[in-house]
Amino acid sequence: MCRMQLRWTVAAIGIAFASCKAGTRERGPDPHSESRPDQVSVRHLVLDLAVDFAAQQLRGTADLTVVRHDPKAPLVLDTAGLTINAVTDCGGAPARYQTKPLRIELASTCVRIAYTVPPDASALLWVEPEGTAGGKLPMLFTQSQATHARSWIPLQDSPSVRFSYDATIHVPGKMWALMSAVNPQAPPADGVWRFQQSNPIPSYLMALAVGDFAFKPTGPRSGVYAEPSVVDAAANEFVEIEAMMTAAEQLYGPYRWGRYDMLVLPPSFPFGGMENPNLTFLTPTVISGDRALVSLIAHELAHSWSGNLATNSTWNDVWLNEGMTTYVENRIMEQVRGVEYSDLQWYLTGTAINAVIDEASPLSPRTRLAHAYGSDVPVDEIPDDVAYDKGALFLRTLERAYGRDRFDPFLRGWFDRHAFQAVDTRQFIAEATAQLGTKVDLAGWLYGTGVPADAAPTLSARATALDTFAKEFAAHGREPDVTRWTTLDWTVFLRALPDDISADRLRALDARHDLTGTANDEIAMYWLPRLVAADVQTAAPAVQAYLGKVGRRRMVKPLFEALMAGGETWRGLARTTFEQVAPRYHPITRDTVTKILAGK
Repeated sequence: MCRMQLRWTVAAIGIAFASCKAGTRERGPDPHSESRPDQVSVRHLVLDLAVDFAAQQLRGTADLTVVRHDPKAPLVLDTAGLTINAVTDCGGAPARYQTKPLRIELASTCVRIAYTVPPDASALLWVEPEGTAGGKLPMLFTQSQATHARSWIPLQDSPSVRFSYDATIHVPGKMWALMSAVNPQAPPADGVWRFQQSNPIPSYLMALAVGDFAFKPTGPRSGVYAEPSVVDAAANEFVEIEAMMTAAEQLYGPYRWGRYDMLVLPPSFPFGGMENPNLTFLTPTVISGDRALVSLIAHELAHSWSGNLATNSTWNDVWLNEGMTTYVENRIMEQVRGVEYSDLQWYLTGTAINAVIDEASPLSPRTRLAHAYGSDVPVDEIPDDVAYDKGALFLRTLERAYGRDRFDPFLRGWFDRHAFQAVDTRQFIAEATAQLGTKVDLAGWLYGTGVPADAAPTLSARATALDTFAKEFAAHGREPDVTRWTTLDWTVFLRALPDDISADRLRALDARHDLTGTANDEIAMYWLPRLVAADVQTAAPAVQAYLGKVGRRRMVKPLFEALMAGGETWRGLARTTFEQVAPRYHPITRDTVTKILAGK
C-alpha cells in the first residue's frame, strides 16, 4: 500500500487509487523528473506573479496549456516546496489534483495553478540592500538550472520539454523586473512588467530578476542591465559582444533570439554566467577592467546555439550543452582575439581535464561524457566539470581529424537540424558517423573513461612561457616582467606555481605586486589559496574579506577547500567565516560549502 497525503479531498480518492496501482514514483524518459511528457506535455505557460520583498515570497498563478498524447492520463508536474492553493481549468472550474508529485486530472487542455513560493526556494536568492552595489534597495534573482525551476514554478522540469511563455510580474515601487525574454529598456508607464518568450525553451532557462537596474546599449541588438553604479563599467567591459555575435553567426548560422542582453548581478550570484535566453545573467567578477575574462561572455553567447537551441534531453547528456558550448566559445574567441588567445584557452581546457582525471583516476566513471545516472543521484551531483573540458576536447579532436572544411558544416547542420529540440548522445553518434566517418572512436570518447590517446593537442606558446616563469621564480626567485600581463596571464602563472613553493617566495611576490590586496577577484581566487597552503597567517583578513564579498561558487570553493586542508587555525577560520557569510550566499553555493566543511 502506498502512502498518500491525508489532506486530499474526497474527489481525489479515485486518482489516489490509480496512483497506488501504477506506482507513485513512475517516471518518463527523464530519471530526474516526475513528469510524464510522453503522456501529456506542456506547450505554453502564462505566468502572473507578485513579488513580496517583505515576506520574501512569490504569489500568483501559472496557466499551462498542454497537448494530450494519452487522453486518459493526468498532467504530472514537478514541484519542490510550493504551496498549491488551488487548481482549476483556465475557465475557473475546479480540477481534481493531488500533490507530491502534482497530478492534475484534466478536463480541458489548459489548467490554472494558484500557488505560493516560500522564501527558502532553492532557485531564489533574496538579496538584502547591503548585498547590492547601491545599498538602498533589495534584489531578487533566480537560478533554475539544473532542476531548480520546480521550486518557483510548477512545471515539467526536464530539459526535454520546451514551451513558450508570457508573464506579468508585479513589483513594488520603482523596481525593475527582467526575465529570460525580450525585456524593456525603460520602466513601463503603468508599472506592470510584461514579458513574452515566443521561442519554446526548457524549464531550466526560466529566469527572473527584480531590483534597481539601469540599461545601457552595447550595440544595435545587445545591451547590459546592471545597478546604476555598475552599468557603465559593465558596458565598457562588454564592447566586443557584437563582434562575438557576428563571429558565431559566420560559423554556426543566424542568431535566432532577436536581442542578446546581459544582466550583471551582485557578487552572491553563484555562477560565472547563466545563459538565460535574451538575458544572460553574469557575475560582477567578470568585470576585471582589462576585458581579459570576456571569454565567459562568449561561452554564454555560444549557448544560444548549443544548449538553448539544441538541448540535452536529460542531464546525463550535459556534455551536449556544456562541452559543445566550450568548444564554440573557443572558436568565437579565436575569431575575435586571435589564435594565440585561443591556444591559451585550449591550454587551460587541457589543464582542467587533466586535473580532474588526476584526482578521480583515468578509470573513474565520472570521467565519462555520457552518463546513465538514475533518480537516486541528484542532478547537482552529476559531474559536469568533465562535460565542459573533455566535451570540448572531443569536438576539437573531431575538428583536427576531419578538418574544419568538413567539421564546421557538420556542427552548423547539427544546430539547424535540431533547432528548438532535445537531443541525446545516440543521435550525435549516428549523425557524426554518417556525415564524418569512423576515423575517431566516438563511442570510446563518449562512453569510455579518461582521455583517449588520439586527443587533439592543447599546446600554447604563451602558456609554456608563463609556466617557465613560474618554475624559475619558485626555484630561484627570478621575477618575470609583468608590465603587459593581463588577468589571464596572471592566472596561468599562479596556477603553474609548484605546490611546495615557499612562503618566503610568496611574500616576495606579494611585496612587489600586492596580490593580497588585489581588487581582481579572478587573481585572488588563485592567489589566496596559495597563501593558506603555505600557512601565511597574515593573509587571514584578506581571506575573510574575499569570502565575504564573493559568492560565486567556482571562486569560493578552492579557498574553502584550502582552508579545510590547512591547520586547525585555518579550519576554524573557514567555519566562523561561513557562519557570517552564509546568509549572503545563494543556496547552491551554501550547499557546496556545507559539504566541504563536512569533509564530503
